[in-house]
Amino acid sequence: MLQCSTTKTLCIKFAAILAYSTIHMVDHRMQKMAHMMIHLVGLILGIFGVYAAFKFHDAAVVPDLMSLHSWLGITAIALFGLQWLFGFVTFWLPAAHEHTRDAAAPAHVMAGLAIFMLAVCAAQTGLVQKSAGAASASEMKLINVTGIFILLYGVAVASAVALRKAFL
Repeated sequence: MLQCSTTKTLCIKFAAILAYSTIHMVDHRMQKMAHMMIHLVGLILGIFGVYAAFKFHDAAVVPDLMSLHSWLGITAIALFGLQWLFGFVTFWLPAAHEHTRDAAAPAHVMAGLAIFMLAVCAAQTGLVQKSAGAASASEMKLINVTGIFILLYGVAVASAVALRKAFL
């Protein structure tokens, strides 16, 4: 359950990264607004996913927070929320000084990438957890292929962030 929400959050987080990194035809403030709002949608979906997982566990009488997947997912969403708040206060509100923004930007980018990679790990551990109860060989193959695509997706996002200045 949480794996599905993590995967959605991964897709939206990548869209937010691309919105900031690749859209240069619009005003910088509009670029920041798109980046921030797309991340907010991802955060809300992630929080909803965590809520749904807890609700599912309650209905199925399954104990909460018993797997690495659940701990990684909750940590990723919590850090994602803190990162969003930090970015909002530092980069959106006019109170932050230009020097502060310039100094915080590299840390913001690297923390965002680290949180993204944590979400990739949460998705992967969710797939491992799902594979333990796979009903058939075809379901297991689907889970493995999904895991490979999530891994390649994570590498593509990390590469896009690392190399974005090289191609601007």
